[in-house]
Amino acid sequence: MVVGHEGVIGTSGLKWETHCHSVYSNRRRRWFDALNTPREMIEAAIRRGLDGMIITDHDSVEGGLAGRKVARGYKGFYVIPGAEVSSKAGHILAIGVQENVPKGLSLEETIDRIHGLGGIAIASHPFSSRVSPSLGEGCLKTDGVEVFNAMNRGSENWKASSLAEGHRRPKTAGSDAHWASAIGNAGIVCNDPLEDIVKGRTGLFGDYTSMLDVQVFHFRQLVSALADKPI
Repeated sequence: MVVGHEGVIGTSGLKWETHCHSVYSNRRRRWFDALNTPREMIEAAIRRGLDGMIITDHDSVEGGLAGRKVARGYKGFYVIPGAEVSSKAGHILAIGVQENVPKGLSLEETIDRIHGLGGIAIASHPFSSRVSPSLGEGCLKTDGVEVFNAMNRGSENWKASSLAEGHRRPKTAGSDAHWASAIGNAGIVCNDPLEDIVKGRTGLFGDYTSMLDVQVFHFRQLVSALADKPI
């Protein structure tokens, strides 16, 4: 179970966004997976009352590295670089890595590569119908499970949460924001995500992203593609 923004389940500490995308996720011409720069995402996170964020662009650490530099100008706000890696089995959040992990590797090799770069591997939206393939029970091989994704359906989050609970796996939550206004819709509370997630010392918070906000986002994606630049 995850409660709203004003309530937090678990421990005390800093509020973190753990799963979000910047324009560095845009890998194809005339299609914009995400709309905002790392600076814009950071400023949105600060407005939402967050203390830090993990930028997880698709198969790229560039956005996280750029965001970490930008964050130096915002006292008391922290950025951890990362990526959302496309393994053969599904998406894995590589948290705390500063080099790219190749996409298309097996689940086990992807996790090994992340560990070799000093990061932790979190199963992102393991039962999502929006992504194919989805990890499903393969999420139990990772360091933790994203049990609440603000873009998922309730039943998909429930499956992830039930599986993690049943196997006593560490849990996370994230907005999966691809645009600034969705930042902070879900996240975790802890002091150091790299240490606290794997030790199960995180509190979770989250609300679902509204359908209106999603529709506005898709409209802006379309306009951006037609104009061939983000708006």
